[in-house]
Amino acid sequence: MAATPDYYKTLGVPRTATADEIKKAFRKLARTHHPDTGGDEAKFKELNEAYEVLSDDKKRKLYDQYGTANENQVPQGWGGGAVHVEDIFGGGGGAGFGSWADILESIRHGEGAFGTEWDFGGGGSGGFGGGARQPRPRKGQDMNVTLNVTFEEAFKGAEKRVTVRVPGRNESETLTVKIPAGAVDGGRLRFKGKGGPGENGGAAGDLLITTKIDEHPYYRRKSADVLMDVPVSVAEAALGASIVVPAPDGTKVRVKIPKGTQDDTVLSIKGKGAPQVKGQGTGDLKITVKVVVPTAMNEGQKKAMEDFLSATTQDVRSW
Repeated sequence: MAATPDYYKTLGVPRTATADEIKKAFRKLARTHHPDTGGDEAKFKELNEAYEVLSDDKKRKLYDQYGTANENQVPQGWGGGAVHVEDIFGGGGGAGFGSWADILESIRHGEGAFGTEWDFGGGGSGGFGGGARQPRPRKGQDMNVTLNVTFEEAFKGAEKRVTVRVPGRNESETLTVKIPAGAVDGGRLRFKGKGGPGENGGAAGDLLITTKIDEHPYYRRKSADVLMDVPVSVAEAALGASIVVPAPDGTKVRVKIPKGTQDDTVLSIKGKGAPQVKGQGTGDLKITVKVVVPTAMNEGQKKAMEDFLSATTQDVRSW
């Protein structure tokens, strides 16, 4: 049997690492080594295997104690199982197990106490209730993958092909992922049965794909609303103006800037946001007015501003 790798060394964390420290280390390394971004597929598989064990409290305890997270490789008849003593003994001592001192002595010798999750039913001889011990089926681990999409792909919807390598499976698998129109950052798609293989006949886990929307030079998303900063000149803000703004659906929209508009004023354009993923309708395009103060002026501009200042009677500072 091949030696189990040092999962802590694989993720670059100490054995005392917290769950958050393990998660952060995995995410950082996964971005670097993911095959879709040119990373090493074998290394990515090692990272997934290490994270699968260290992110699961029960598997991590088994691994720390026995050097393996596979319950079938724990010394036979013992281990870190979940069978309660009261369930077996009925609250008292118990035939076939000896005294508590015997049990504690077994633990001190590294044998653990009570096997992994065994099925004690059946009509055979020996064991508990006369039945042969059979490991219970266990569902496989869910696997998480981050999928980067452009702003346009999330806005309009798209199909992307994703190749994943699931720990415990020999072959990688390429899946077609349908990104719904209006997909949000952090949205999750679930592929049932595409995760880690089950144990002892248990069902396979699921593959969870989380969408990560790339930054756009103009737009940002907030649910189905699209946010956008729109620069206007001092004169446009003071006198009012009608300007044309590019909408995220590819159209042009005329927007009225009311006279006296202040910096950071938000104007909404109904129905020009992203489609709602669940339900009907679309969000809004919300533009934030950014008043641009000139840093350099020609002589005509300078004279106009001086005349404006001379004609101003309002005190903008009231203290």
